[in-house]
Amino acid sequence: MKISVPRETHPGETRAPLTPDSVAKLVKLGAQVEVEAGLGVAAGFTDDAYAKAGATLATDRKALISSGDIVLRLRKPPL
Repeated sequence: MKISVPRETHPGETRAPLTPDSVAKLVKLGAQVEVEAGLGVAAGFTDDAYAKAGATLATDRKALISSGDIVLRLRKPPL
């Protein structure tokens, strides 16, 4: 199962749907986790921390969203 996690784009949003710790747990359970570069910057998590936890970093947002079996977000996408 591939879990795709794009950055939140809502103005003022500083949370991230997954932390590096939660990524590590999902990877350990067999999930493939791909996160958009910069996902956790506002929450204090670096791209390197996500990569060390087992996530793949993506720079193409559209491809990231379209390739996931599950897309995790905090807020619904704009219409």
